[in-house]
Amino acid sequence: MNQYYPIYTEVTECQDCYKCIRHCPVKAIRVENSHAKIIPELCVFCGDCVIDCPSHAKHIRDDIAKAKHLLSQKKKVYVSLAPSFTSEFTDYTKEQLIAAIKNLGFYAVSETALGADLVSAQLAEDLQKAQKDAQGQKLFLSSACPAVVEYIKYYQPELAHCITDRASPLLAHARYLKKLFGSDIGIVFIGPCIAKKREADTWDEVDVSLTYQELRKWFVAEGTRPDTAIPFGKENEQTFVPRRAAKGSLYPIDGGMIESCKAYNNFSGIRSMVVSGMEEVRHALEGFDITALKKPLFIELLACAGGCINGPGTTNKDSGTYRRLLVENYAETADEVLDSETLNNKPALEGTLPGEAHKRPPYREEEIKNALRSVGKYTVADELNCASCGYDTCREFAEAILENRAEKTMCVSYMRKLAQKKANGLIKAIPNGVVIVDKDLKIVECNKNFAKLMGQDAVDMYEAKPGLEGADLTKFSKISQFFSDVLRANGPTIIEKDVREGKKILHISIFEIEKEEIAAGVIEDVTVPQNQKKRTVSQAQKIIDKNLSVVQKIAFLLGENAAETESMLNSIIDSYGDDEEDR
Repeated sequence: MNQYYPIYTEVTECQDCYKCIRHCPVKAIRVENSHAKIIPELCVFCGDCVIDCPSHAKHIRDDIAKAKHLLSQKKKVYVSLAPSFTSEFTDYTKEQLIAAIKNLGFYAVSETALGADLVSAQLAEDLQKAQKDAQGQKLFLSSACPAVVEYIKYYQPELAHCITDRASPLLAHARYLKKLFGSDIGIVFIGPCIAKKREADTWDEVDVSLTYQELRKWFVAEGTRPDTAIPFGKENEQTFVPRRAAKGSLYPIDGGMIESCKAYNNFSGIRSMVVSGMEEVRHALEGFDITALKKPLFIELLACAGGCINGPGTTNKDSGTYRRLLVENYAETADEVLDSETLNNKPALEGTLPGEAHKRPPYREEEIKNALRSVGKYTVADELNCASCGYDTCREFAEAILENRAEKTMCVSYMRKLAQKKANGLIKAIPNGVVIVDKDLKIVECNKNFAKLMGQDAVDMYEAKPGLEGADLTKFSKISQFFSDVLRANGPTIIEKDVREGKKILHISIFEIEKEEIAAGVIEDVTVPQNQKKRTVSQAQKIIDKNLSVVQKIAFLLGENAAETESMLNSIIDSYGDDEEDR
């Protein structure tokens, strides 16, 4: 377990389901010893694996202790609160939330949306210039979402130069606060985003990044409640500093960035569109031909479908529509744009997260085919592309095996065939008759010894169709009634008894494999001399064991009779044993 990175795996909780691989847009997961672990250098920290893991084995790094340490080291620590707070803390008023955060030891609370407004104003100016330059840049990709920025730089590097060279709202806000209140202040971001932890790890301007989940956890630990959050007599002090944001408050919903930019300059000569969700972002950018653009295009890109209100660090499970409306309602009461004094005091707004293209090693066709053969895929028809391993195609899975990111046991069809071969081999090797049936008493599998016990007709059928799959057990034997007993609701889980089948006496052991669905039976013909001998020896041994146990308890009553009984039974066993050696 590596807790240094924003996301890590608790391996003891990983259930070997590969759902995280299936949902990871960049397959930044390695399976080792059947446990799926994050590959941090490949991860963009979008948080899809955290949301989709059914056993909650993917954890977000807890930075509460780091925030507390910062509070103990600096006199003034400001909170940069993400604009999605309105959709998250529906149980708090704005004033109660500000007070509750300050009660934790923070000096003041400011809206990250202020930074968003500063970015929007600058970006609107940039795009206005672009629409006047007929020979200039045609594609502009937003830089607000750190997960998307890293995705493009890592996996779509040919488009990296199209990312607008403007700081994220968080970085712009942190720089603005330090310019306004001093470079020695501490800054803690609180929001719905895991990738913001990457920003805090990268930029000196941001000290710590917490999710809403962490803030609520901290509130619980401190016993914070909305109704007691505001200290008596300080109701009017619970405001954002230095002022409330404008339409930057719309950033957490898809399309909000474009709307905020247009509040500063309605760049009608530039097309704009929104793409949210990592899969949608991937599909939108893969193979994009910039040369096909006749006029500039700005694309607002968000890792979370629907926007930041659906981020992995949120706790509010209300409908997305309702949470979107909460953000829009709050933004409606804000100013359209920031005042000129604030805009004129803006900090440097350049800079995006650093990142270089991840180049996965190219493999020769023969290497890929060898990897496919190792999981029983010899032809194209064998490549089912079922995605149960987490990869879209068998070839992608084969490449993952070659990169040591995947294990052969992840292939369900391969493991099923392997298990079937082992089961068939074991069933065939058992000297007794073995049969497996379903709830309809149809044979799933049996060995030839079972067919022999059932008679020549069964043997002929077995020769024509080994295993007798689908055959009706009731047509072969009366023992089918005992299978019915085991398979019925509240029936016995095992039946062991002797039954007469024609001239034979069969010893049957029937037991359930899957409750009310599958049962198996082991059948032995005890009328066969060899089996009679084994059975007699077995029963004699049981009598010896039982008699010796009794002897220990009542030796003074049995006296010599116990020794005589043991001697007699041992002689039976020895005689059969000698006979076996002669044979």
